[in-house]
Amino acid sequence: MPELKDLISLVRGPVRDRPLVGIWAVPPTANGIVGGVPDMIRYYFDMDERLKIEMRLKEVLPEVLVMPGFWPGLGVVVEASAFGGRIEWFRHSSPFIFPCFARIAEVDSVKPPKPGETGLTPLLLAQMEEMRRKLKPKGRDLDKMVKSMGPAEICGLLLGYENYFLSLYDDSRRMRTLMEMVTEFIIRWLRLQEEVMGEVEVLQLAEHVPNQVSPEHLDELILPYLKAIYSEFPRPVKIYHNEGLHSDQHIERILRFGAEIWHFGSDVHSLSEVYSKIGDAMVPFGGINPHGPMRHGTPEEVRAETREVLSIARGKRILLSTGTGTTPETTLQNFRAMVETAIS
Repeated sequence: MPELKDLISLVRGPVRDRPLVGIWAVPPTANGIVGGVPDMIRYYFDMDERLKIEMRLKEVLPEVLVMPGFWPGLGVVVEASAFGGRIEWFRHSSPFIFPCFARIAEVDSVKPPKPGETGLTPLLLAQMEEMRRKLKPKGRDLDKMVKSMGPAEICGLLLGYENYFLSLYDDSRRMRTLMEMVTEFIIRWLRLQEEVMGEVEVLQLAEHVPNQVSPEHLDELILPYLKAIYSEFPRPVKIYHNEGLHSDQHIERILRFGAEIWHFGSDVHSLSEVYSKIGDAMVPFGGINPHGPMRHGTPEEVRAETREVLSIARGKRILLSTGTGTTPETTLQNFRAMVETAIS
């Protein structure tokens, strides 16, 4: 069964003869693979239920690097919850957080929250410790990973995305103040996770905003803060997750973030295009269109697409996967068709 050390070797060691196959699978996106999750609220708050599902993922895909693997999570709302905002929970989908700032001017009176003491952050740390206790008798442990939503993503959640994008133009000074506050929070938050985990092997930021702003705004109000976060953690392999469509100008800038892996959108960028733009500066995580045969086709159609992707990746580094998180409609049979083709 692949482990995070195999990911480190993929990024920093010699080119592999065979691709490493990975999956970013967090219910509800992985529902089709694990046979469904009947109650998402229970999944988020019952660690026995969560471990059962995470164990099932590893058991049905033993040849695959499953990420984040044994790791607690509460959706995309954890970091934003530390600043405020009402959260709604749903039985069959991920939680939603309402904006906590009606306008950017409210930033003037905001006190930086303390990670581990505000919002859902203390609960997540407690879940990490509980999962470690439950895994220890089984000879297992949490996967050595720390992760967070990116700073621009959190600002979008705090302001609401419409206010966020307008504020880039209308009040860049306050936007910079908020980004600085959120960036410092993220660094401290990742350090707290690291204290629980010990030496971590992977750091992942999910940041969907950079490709949606002008290159000039990316230069001024996002790139410096992503660089600051990634540079604080030189040891772990660093992942940038953004499955959106990136222009050439945006791709040139993401190469300066400091990430080593790009979990990219294989439905909007072909693998050959990504290689032509990033060279060997980053390892592509993806290749298989998540909305093509993998989602709607037959296993044989998946095998055909996988063979095509493997021919493009020959002699290069790749973490072969669907080029986003997994879609809920993806069946275990289709995912296994990809895996079997890749390792045969």
